[in-house]
Amino acid sequence: MTAGPARTRLPAGPARIRLAALPTPLTGAPRLAAELGIGALYVKRDDLTGFAFAGNKARPLEFLLAAAIADGADTLVTGGAAGSNFCAATAAAALRAGLRCELVIAGNPGAPGPALALAMSWGATVRWTGAPERESVDAGLPEAAAELAAAGRRPYLIPRGGATAIGAVGYALAAAELHEQLEAQGIDAGRVVVAVGSGGTLAGLVAGNVLLGRAWALVGGSVSRPPEQVAARVLTLAGECLGVIDQSGWRAAWPTRALARTGLTEIAPAGTGTAGIGPEDVVLADARGPGHGLASAEGTAMAERAMRTEGLMVDPVYTAKTLALLPRYEGSGAVVFWHTGGQLDTVALAAEVRG
Repeated sequence: MTAGPARTRLPAGPARIRLAALPTPLTGAPRLAAELGIGALYVKRDDLTGFAFAGNKARPLEFLLAAAIADGADTLVTGGAAGSNFCAATAAAALRAGLRCELVIAGNPGAPGPALALAMSWGATVRWTGAPERESVDAGLPEAAAELAAAGRRPYLIPRGGATAIGAVGYALAAAELHEQLEAQGIDAGRVVVAVGSGGTLAGLVAGNVLLGRAWALVGGSVSRPPEQVAARVLTLAGECLGVIDQSGWRAAWPTRALARTGLTEIAPAGTGTAGIGPEDVVLADARGPGHGLASAEGTAMAERAMRTEGLMVDPVYTAKTLALLPRYEGSGAVVFWHTGGQLDTVALAAEVRG
């Protein structure tokens, strides 16, 4: 029996509190690939991270939670739309660590959906912005943190989606995890495709991919903002993430697979970020459809195909829209679709349709 590659051994690095069950599986999807005519297709199952329906949110929260505790915080403060899975996951992480959780939610009080209901059941306190725009949360977060501090609490503020340099470290490590799985299974992957909201997941993957010698072409399906806006954000976060990794001493120990991939172009983002990261390191495609939080016809059709061919559940407003991008891009090697989760949205939609 031939042994697979050794697991990456990295220095201790930033503080981390384990939440996710890692590594998540890498599974083949041959029937869906054949139907789409795209060659070999694999799914990186971060819908199975195993913590509080958190999906891809579990990885950054491991580092954000540890940073909050190291900072002496007693309350996590974050926010988003009422259906934010990150808000629910943050509430669960706070409960796990014995911290309080304060959520700033866009809009006005109403019947909570599954995510917000779970967050409240896990002890989160909710305050509403009174404005439907998600941007209203960005102003509300520092206000909430200031009020809590004035009341004697010790808040730790986390931006929407956990999109910070320290949070992105979770997905830089995930890139190394995927590298090891591909090597162990003898898979030559050319493209990795992932849904993009706040940008933290893709930023971490960009940073990790750069450290791997640009092993794959990264394609992000922007489901929330214009691609040009997201690209600039992702490049900046990826550069900052590399800065955190450099400070930790991890860079020298990172596995390397110098197989630079080229040939995919969609937009040329303004600015090049830092630490050697530039526009060639990511392709951003517009996957918003009719808008953020709204299902698209292409995504809905793709979700049905994924379920019918592979029994794979993808949510209607993030992962399904991005999965629909797969036939658009051609390139050498297999395709990896990074499944970021969204089970709560999938179940809510099924209940709505059947109801």
